[in-house]
Amino acid sequence: MTDTPFVSVIIVNYNGKYFLPACLDSLRNQTYPESSFEVIMSDNASTDGSVDFVKDIYPWVSVLENKSNLGFAAGNNVAIASSKGEFIVLLNNDTVPSPTWLDNLVKVAEDDPLAGIVTGRLHLFYDQLTLEFQSETFVPPGDGRELGIQLYSIASETPFGVTQYIEGFYGYEPSSFGGTFRWTKSRAVLGVPVPLGSESWNVALQVAAFRPENQPVPLQISLRNKKTDGSDLIFSGSVSGAEPQTVHIEIPAALRSQSFPVLQNTGSIVFRDGASRDRGTYVRNYEVLYEIDTGQYGSVEEVFSGCGANLLLSKNMLDEIGLFDDDFFMYYEDTDLSWRARLAGWKVLYAPDATVRHIHCGTTNEWSPFFLFLVERNRLAMVVKNGEIHQIVWTLSKYLGRTALNTIAALRAFVFHQPNRHELARWPRHHARVLKGLLGWMPALFRKRRQVQNSRKISPSMLKPWFVE
Repeated sequence: MTDTPFVSVIIVNYNGKYFLPACLDSLRNQTYPESSFEVIMSDNASTDGSVDFVKDIYPWVSVLENKSNLGFAAGNNVAIASSKGEFIVLLNNDTVPSPTWLDNLVKVAEDDPLAGIVTGRLHLFYDQLTLEFQSETFVPPGDGRELGIQLYSIASETPFGVTQYIEGFYGYEPSSFGGTFRWTKSRAVLGVPVPLGSESWNVALQVAAFRPENQPVPLQISLRNKKTDGSDLIFSGSVSGAEPQTVHIEIPAALRSQSFPVLQNTGSIVFRDGASRDRGTYVRNYEVLYEIDTGQYGSVEEVFSGCGANLLLSKNMLDEIGLFDDDFFMYYEDTDLSWRARLAGWKVLYAPDATVRHIHCGTTNEWSPFFLFLVERNRLAMVVKNGEIHQIVWTLSKYLGRTALNTIAALRAFVFHQPNRHELARWPRHHARVLKGLLGWMPALFRKRRQVQNSRKISPSMLKPWFVE
């Protein structure tokens, strides 16, 4: 590459010391010239020794010590303000980029002068093996479901690994022995993460099989063979009793070749109400699942928005449209920036060869009350800032309608003393918190909306085809 542009790689960190060695070591192994990029860690007042650790072990990393937890948006903004790069590249602290990652991001950005944002291919950290369970079933009186075995937990020597209940599972149920479990149907398919390395490893399954007469239930577990499109039997036995028991399965090293990388994000799709979903995921029975990567997203192409865990930003674009919105704190700040970039005439591109492995929610608590609050509030705020008037009205009306329905359901549950009444009451409280936060933010949002609309170069209606109904 001639006239190699200088790049600033920014990592926002909050108590992520555990993940930093793998991330920073991978940056030292990039094919991009070391003299052509800098690494800045923006630390949000970590208390786990992250700052001293990086200063001691990785002195080539510039460390910004923020006095408080600024969140993802402002944490990146302070680092961007001190950066020197022609391109700014954001990278999560719980990631490991491939050696050619930075080269490939920059190449896609340089090939198109309108590329304001380039997002890479994000894989879950561990590859996945597909296991198939087959068992005899019974139908409990008054239930109607055909129930196989109870699966409590899966351990496969993969810290922070993601297990996927792909098909053939009922929902979570509380157990009298503690914790939760899921019933299988007669056939169930499970995606199990594969530990790094080249050796054999152990998968431990905590299972039970309640039956009225306590009879043993035959169980077979097979591994999907991607070469033959068949399956290889790896366990044959039986399970008996309602009390959880552990089944240990030794997976030979040779079967590692049957695993696939798993997609987490290849750009984001956005729905009409501002809700977004990772390209490379799908929803089945209200459960988000990750696609195995068979090369189906292998071309450079436009996407609506990029993912902040693996994202290149043009400095020229940022000078024109501004940085992340500090008030978002975290979540949807990358989609908001992408939307503003598109309104200003910039493209958001996907770079399939800029691959990063990512520990999903390594340093955040997904589905916590704070997570849910920020996601909903920021989604609505983003639509108010950037959307067409009818889109804003429709989105807010939809949310108010959902709030009303959930409130009525909760009130009815208390009137009739339903056992789930306290669980149902969570949602009206959540909606009230979101609406209160949004209303207090409205004056600032309208000012920001005027700025966005006054500086846009295309009509908002031109983005309508991108929104999924």
